[in-house]
Amino acid sequence: MKLRVVATVFLLGSCAVAPTAERQGPPVELAGRSSGLAKRCVLVDQTSALRVSENDRHTLLYGSGRTIWANPLGQCGFGYDDVLVTEPLGSYRCRGDLVRSFDRSSHIPGPSCVLGDFVPYSR
Repeated sequence: MKLRVVATVFLLGSCAVAPTAERQGPPVELAGRSSGLAKRCVLVDQTSALRVSENDRHTLLYGSGRTIWANPLGQCGFGYDDVLVTEPLGSYRCRGDLVRSFDRSSHIPGPSCVLGDFVPYSR
């Protein structure tokens, strides 16, 4: 009986949202850039992956160079060392797509978040 309780607690705990850092202003990666009109979808670039902002765990960033796309996640967020997993349909990442995470060292599943609109920030 005790083993069943421990297993249940472990399973329920692995489904909980990982603690995230509080927002500390806008993402530092977007400093000096101007925002554009939000888009529902962006083309998947094989050389760039979604990443968590350094100072805002509730914002995912995509791209580099001239334009960086920001995707605010609202109350959902990821931890500092989470590995993000996406399964885009076709050649685009779109609003409504699911982003899952797992801990890099323990491989325990973390939170899953739904993407919002992509906002371009350009130099």
